[in-house]
Amino acid sequence: MNSRLLLAFLCLASFSTGCIVVDDDDRGYPGDVSFLWTFQGLRCDQARDVFGVNVEIPGERLHNGGRFACNTGGVDGITLHDFRAGTYPFVLRAVDVHNVVIYEAQGTFRIDGNTTVRADLMGQGDPASYALLNWTFPGNASCGQAGVASVDVILDELESVNFPCIEGQRSPGLETPELEPGSHFIEFIARDYDGNPLYYFNGKLVTEAYNPVFASYNLYAVGGAAISWKFSDGSVTMDCNQIDPSGTLEVNVNFQDTATGEWVYEEQGDWQDCRAKPITYSFLRPGSYKVSLYAKKGTTEYRSNSNMAPILVRAHQFPPPNQALEVTMFRR
Repeated sequence: MNSRLLLAFLCLASFSTGCIVVDDDDRGYPGDVSFLWTFQGLRCDQARDVFGVNVEIPGERLHNGGRFACNTGGVDGITLHDFRAGTYPFVLRAVDVHNVVIYEAQGTFRIDGNTTVRADLMGQGDPASYALLNWTFPGNASCGQAGVASVDVILDELESVNFPCIEGQRSPGLETPELEPGSHFIEFIARDYDGNPLYYFNGKLVTEAYNPVFASYNLYAVGGAAISWKFSDGSVTMDCNQIDPSGTLEVNVNFQDTATGEWVYEEQGDWQDCRAKPITYSFLRPGSYKVSLYAKKGTTEYRSNSNMAPILVRAHQFPPPNQALEVTMFRR
């Protein structure tokens, strides 16, 4: 066999076949072999963690030690020249920037003239990957325009980490720790230079096996509310200690958006220690809300009036505890 030469162009677009297909002719002549690859159905521009592909043909010396770029000349693959007629085994290993194998395929090809091998490489090793996060604010404002200095990011049950706001507004984005593939909870709290919350978002982050994902989130303006409570049997007003001297009583707090009818804490509400009042809430969308409070001691229930006037939450305004709205719960 002659020495291997690297073709300066690649011959065909990639296919995501899920298997290896060998296209031979039967002329029985020497020829070239063209490898075309995908990675569990993904192209090079989609499998962003793939830095290159190492080609191994046992017993053969290949250009650059068999290390090739994932895409050359707009095609995902490589063409090698001047093989004698015969059957050859091969191994393809896609590697990351640290030369760690993340996808692999192997098989054989036969040279009877030029031939093409299409291979869909399968993931290897730890399937965990990461996400690159970007965030925006209303009106597509920059961090400076929005008055945001930093952003807290919370992933699943991990501790909150605070980052400079600009980290999420430049390419390619803020890199998360490695995450198992699948759906994750993510939360953002954008803060001003004094640490006050201005914008917020919580929702899902979906990651892929072996492959980093780009995720962008539009944070919305938030305001706050401060809520306190007392109890009444219709004639006498009581506090937590009078209702429950043991100190185990809890109060369920919820807010209903008067425009949409949706509950902030859905059906379950937000349970608070009765004695912990007043409670401040900092991540409410601006708007009008009905406040609903509920508590139960033994068989006795206490509820706030459903016809009480709604509260108005304004963007970037956060009433302090000493300005809390005191809501009366009546025995039912």
